[in-house]
Formats: sequence, C-alpha cells, structure tokens
Amino acid sequence: MKLRTILSLASLGVFTLASSQAALVGYYTLDGNFLDSSGNNNHGTLIGGAAYDGSVPGAIGAGQSVSFDGAAGTYGNIQNAAQTGGLAITTAPSFTVAMWVNSAITGTDDRIFSEGSSSNNNPLFNIGNTNNNNAPNAGSVDVYIRAANGTAFGHAYSAGTAFDGTWRHVLFAGGTDGLLDLYIDGVFDGTFDYSAIPAFTPDTTTIGGILRGSDCCNFNGLIDDVSLWDQDLSQGDITALASGASALSIPEPSSLVLVLAGLTLAMRRRR
Repeated sequence: MKLRTILSLASLGVFTLASSQAALVGYYTLDGNFLDSSGNNNHGTLIGGAAYDGSVPGAIGAGQSVSFDGAAGTYGNIQNAAQTGGLAITTAPSFTVAMWVNSAITGTDDRIFSEGSSSNNNPLFNIGNTNNNNAPNAGSVDVYIRAANGTAFGHAYSAGTAFDGTWRHVLFAGGTDGLLDLYIDGVFDGTFDYSAIPAFTPDTTTIGGILRGSDCCNFNGLIDDVSLWDQDLSQGDITALASGASALSIPEPSSLVLVLAGLTLAMRRRR
C-alpha cells in the first residue's frame, strides 16, 4: 500500500499536527436505492435490467445488493452532485474504489467499475472479470486503461480470484503516479503500472458496465457496498472493509505536516 507524506520546511523549525481527511467521495450501500450515503449527494441511478436483491450474508453487512443481468442497457450510473456528469475519481492525486462482488461468469469482459467519456469511445479506466478464458486464472480481476489517443494498458490480470460464485471484496487504489494497487478480500494482490498511459478526464462513472456514447461490457452478477475515496486507505481500513465494515465506520487518518522554510520534500513509500 502506498503512503504519501508531505514535509514542508520553514525557517523557524516548528511543526504542526494537522488532520488529513481521507474523504469518502461516494458510498452506495445499495439497500433498495442508489443514494450516496457519504453526504456528498453524488447519487446513482440503475439503468435497465438491474434489481435490488436481498441475499447479502450477515457476515458482510446483510441488507441488499444490486443484481445485474448482463444485458445491454443494464448498468449503474453515478452522477456528481451537480448532475453534470461522473465523478472523475480516477483523476484524483490518490483514489480508492472498493466493493463486494459475486459472479461465477468469467471470460466475458464484464466490468464492475468504469470511468469513460460520453463523446469519445477511447478513454477508459475500468476493472472487471477476464476478457477471455485464456487468462492465467479464469476468475481473475482484469485491469484495462486506455487514453484518448488509443494508447492502452492491459488487459492485465490479478493473481488471485475474485469471480468464483462467492462474495469477494475487491479494492483498488491508484492516482496520478500511474500505479494501481489491487486487493482481493483485504489481501494485497499486486501493483499494475499504467504510468505510460496519457492522462484523460472522464465524464462518466459506472458500476456494472461501461458507459461511453453507449453502454457495453455489462456485468452479470451481484455488486454491493460500493465506496469511493479521494485518498489511499491504510491496510487496517482495507482489512476492515473486507471484513464487512461500513465505509462510514472508517476513521479519518491524521498526518504530520512539518513546516520549516526553504524546502518542500515529497516522500512516498510504496509496497
């Protein structure tokens, strides 16, 4: 897991302890609605053949999930509070996306999360199941990222299994450094280096499919408890989410900001 700390040096050699909030940008319990429980009003809408399902086990929070039928025209569309487009969470300096998934269908290129463009089919940042059955593990997570100019990263696959007909927790954390850390059931799976892909700003955010000018790659299975953050989470927070904790229970971390004049040093540690 990557940790970012910024140390600013100022003339007097004093330091201040400041709160550094890992803001919960959007949180969707999917208990009968697609409302944003984070308080940011980044609400979602279910489109097409998706329905709320009551089969979530108590060990991961109980309640309902969304059952996607995999058909064209079925996905969850997340809008910003102004209702002018998606969240562009993948453009944040650091971001984390987490959710529970349950699907035994592989090799179909179904996407559980995507950000794209409504006017250009090229730019995509999406995560799903394998795009074919030739992946090392048919139940792997498939990472695919493509810029507006067509330069692409992936399809790249996890070592672990997330799509095997049981509930699995999938979490990935990335940012402007172009390094994506993937966790399955709270366990670090690997880092994907997409830093060679030129940056782009998406205007759609979806779960259960890709939305561009039209939709595609529609998920067949269950998705629950989706949370999006503007910062990396600690291993403890990741473990808690994968153990069934609500995103609302994750505490805000604190960071030590040292102020001494003349020099700003950015330090980062990545596992």
